[in-house]
Amino acid sequence: MLRQDYILREIERTVEFCLRAAGLKKPDIISDLQEFLEEHCELLTGVPLQTLLGTDAQKLVALLYHPGTARVPQLVSSGAWLCEAADLSLLSGRLDEARRLFHEGVQILAFMASQHGEDDGFSPLRGHLGTLQKRLPDYQFEPTQNERIQGLLVAGRAPRAK
Repeated sequence: MLRQDYILREIERTVEFCLRAAGLKKPDIISDLQEFLEEHCELLTGVPLQTLLGTDAQKLVALLYHPGTARVPQLVSSGAWLCEAADLSLLSGRLDEARRLFHEGVQILAFMASQHGEDDGFSPLRGHLGTLQKRLPDYQFEPTQNERIQGLLVAGRAPRAK
């Protein structure tokens, strides 16, 4: 029960930080968003922002996915933070980088939802995947890539059959 409480608290904290970051997503205050992401990234993910941005999704999963440990919420936070950094790149006009970061973040979050989607502590994650699904058109992915990412988002939100 303590593990579930910890996971829920950490995921709720990540969602709270994502909502705070959303308030900074305005073209005239991009530097404030960059500073916010850099300041809070390591606190939530255990990894400095530049390291997070330079590490692909599969490596992050290999490094952080150890069920039953404190690293599980860090992996969820890493996925969410990659999506927030993607928005910063999008606002800064770096579309290719934004697409890469968004895709990597979605991969991590969809993986976590597929592994733990039935756990109560992960319910905020399913809601966050819905938010990301609404943001998907902003990235103007090629149709096949868009379809693939849409599939990840939908699969991550759907409850698994028992």
